[in-house]
Amino acid sequence: MAPHALDSETSYTANSTSQSDVDQPLKIIVVGAGIAGLSAAVGLRRAGHDVEIFEQSSFANEIGAAIHLCPNASRIVLNWGLDPKKARFNVTQSGLTAQANSLTPIYEADYDHIESRYSAPWYLAHRVDLHNALKDLALQDAGKGLPSKIRLRSKAISIDYHSATVKLADSTIHKADLIIAADGVHSTAVSQVTGHDTAALPTGFSAFRFLIATEDILADGQTKHILDGKDGKFKIYIGDGGRRLVWYPCRAGTIQNFVAIHPDNNQFGSIEEWNVNAKTSDVLQEFQSFHPDLVAAIGKATDVKLWKLLYREPIPTWHRDRLLLIGDAAHPMLPHQGQGGAQSIEDGAAIGILLKGLKHGSANLDAEIATRLSAFETVRRKRASLMQIYSNAGQDEAEKIRDEAAKFLGPGLKVPSECKPFCLPLVDGCTRNLSSEEPELTRGNTLANQAEFHEFNFGYDVVRESQALLESL
Repeated sequence: MAPHALDSETSYTANSTSQSDVDQPLKIIVVGAGIAGLSAAVGLRRAGHDVEIFEQSSFANEIGAAIHLCPNASRIVLNWGLDPKKARFNVTQSGLTAQANSLTPIYEADYDHIESRYSAPWYLAHRVDLHNALKDLALQDAGKGLPSKIRLRSKAISIDYHSATVKLADSTIHKADLIIAADGVHSTAVSQVTGHDTAALPTGFSAFRFLIATEDILADGQTKHILDGKDGKFKIYIGDGGRRLVWYPCRAGTIQNFVAIHPDNNQFGSIEEWNVNAKTSDVLQEFQSFHPDLVAAIGKATDVKLWKLLYREPIPTWHRDRLLLIGDAAHPMLPHQGQGGAQSIEDGAAIGILLKGLKHGSANLDAEIATRLSAFETVRRKRASLMQIYSNAGQDEAEKIRDEAAKFLGPGLKVPSECKPFCLPLVDGCTRNLSSEEPELTRGNTLANQAEFHEFNFGYDVVRESQALLESL
């Protein structure tokens, strides 16, 4: 069946009038149809609620690069019914960190244990493929609960957190029991909730992003060997001055995704977007110190985007009255942990579970919604805030975020540790090559950090935590 899409002039239709007002589910408006908004729509429809999404775009020309779908998120979407084969996901099979100037391995890891340890695979996906799969889960007739509705070309220009109303650019006003703002890092709802804007702070780094067809890499004798015959290898090449090239496959191995992190030279201004146009020559100039084979691979890029890496600190609350922030509106993340999309999916799963059983006609609806949104923050805010901080650094750079992360850690939790130089514990399936002549960047804490980050990132079960808290209310 076709998704339930409404154009911007279609009025909203409530649920069946045969239901008494007391028994009707909540009417919930989600602003934004990205990964967070669609995940919330899936979670909420599964909880039996009546969901409408307002999306400012027309979905006519979806773009994007690749994205991690780590086990903490993949187990959620698999339970929702997502078909990873249909979505053309790759399974992460192994990892390599190497010196960028020589291709000498720093460590290598076999990830065969990931699925058994964390009860779900670690997928690598094209963002558009993931987005399409979530749209199907949210909007199509098949699935648990009522299909969500969506209004395209419907830009929200204001939200009233007290009355739970949204005003669109066409001047229409729409009321619900709850408004969920999932409209990204520039959401105006943030200041509605916190009372002030959250400053974007420069990190001193930017990232080029581009995709290259696998067949183009394999057709060149200089670059063919880098793919190594494995379509599920996640590769990081560490160079000078904080430069690193992250390389992994997507779309069933037919496309290679690249993230090229480098010192920010302000060439592209201070715009906080991930899709600023750049040139292949810009990347080649920035990464000329890398091994010639890596440079040759970079030279095959034809469509390069720049993402200026600006950091926003965690905010003290995510809700106010009948307005809730999720996704990048609540916890924008940098790419270093590969958890931005996963945390949005965790949001969607948690809000669906924690709003279960609420009815539109409840005599104490204000108090009940307040209790459930506070519970949602209990489950999500510390977890996502920590991930937001961790995302400021690579998994070999825990010392950069140790002090800030410690502010959010609860009993029994710690910042992933630092492995002393030359220690060689075989954790997380890794083997490692070190010598006293190698530069410091190849010796510090990479090995121990990756294992501990995996445990923290992948091992968390937001469904279990949300269900346990709901039962205690």
